[in-house]
Amino acid sequence: MIAGENSTTNLPITNGKLAMWLFLATEVMFFTGMLATCMLLRESAPIPGSGIPQWPAQKTVHVEPWLGAINTVILICSSLAVLLAIKQLKNNNTSSSTMYLGISLVLGTVFLGVKAFEYKGKFSHGIIPGNIGECLPGMSTQREKLLQQNGLAYVRKVQAQLRIICANVNNDNLKDQPEAIQKAHGIYLLTLDGKDSENNYMRPISPGQLGEKVNSLIAEFPQLHLPPAIPNGNLWASCYFALTGVHAIHVIFGLLFLFAIFLNGLLGKLKTMEASLEVTGLYWHFVDLVWLILYPIIYFL
Repeated sequence: MIAGENSTTNLPITNGKLAMWLFLATEVMFFTGMLATCMLLRESAPIPGSGIPQWPAQKTVHVEPWLGAINTVILICSSLAVLLAIKQLKNNNTSSSTMYLGISLVLGTVFLGVKAFEYKGKFSHGIIPGNIGECLPGMSTQREKLLQQNGLAYVRKVQAQLRIICANVNNDNLKDQPEAIQKAHGIYLLTLDGKDSENNYMRPISPGQLGEKVNSLIAEFPQLHLPPAIPNGNLWASCYFALTGVHAIHVIFGLLFLFAIFLNGLLGKLKTMEASLEVTGLYWHFVDLVWLILYPIIYFL
């Protein structure tokens, strides 16, 4: 036996796959930390006036499970298309492999489009971290004091939006305005210092009272797009945008990698990218798996 023969043993996977598996291990820890933090915040979020945990209901924050279901199917099909692309490339069928890569790219882009549509809905309804009112009638005095800064900021924001909505409204043309504008104008007046019929000073309504009236108004006239008042709403919005936003960034990077390989396929150089496609496929399947975990947490819990 020659000295040194078989003295080293190669790993059963390529260096690229090993590097990707190590990278995905760090990604698992990253997403696990984020998910654990959000779940902890969810379970520790109190109902105003009590210590019972509560999280905003899906309807309250305009979460549509059917949209999430569509995106889940889209991402699974995109992951399947990548698997088929790898299989076809191993069989030296580069044209079919390029076609499946194109399908995966289209599906991944559609996924981001659906997510952008969901984000637009959140923005239009004012469900953005820092914009949501937390105060509602019935909360404890201690809780209301803790939310004092949030309440004042919410009043100023709603007041500014109502001022724009009612910019052309006055006592002479109020009756000629649509019902939504009339009610909005009535709420706007309640946020200002005023006097009653006996000329006595009237304080503006509290943030909790304003939140209750705004919620009733936008339930009847959603086209006004006023920010709602949702207990623990800002915490929910922060978790929602953090989780889905970070995942969307991962999807974007995955699409960029797939697009680079797809271009090589169009140029007839796909066979040289076989190893890169397998590594990128691992990343894409991981992104799919993360969404399968995020979907029930965001849309059903």
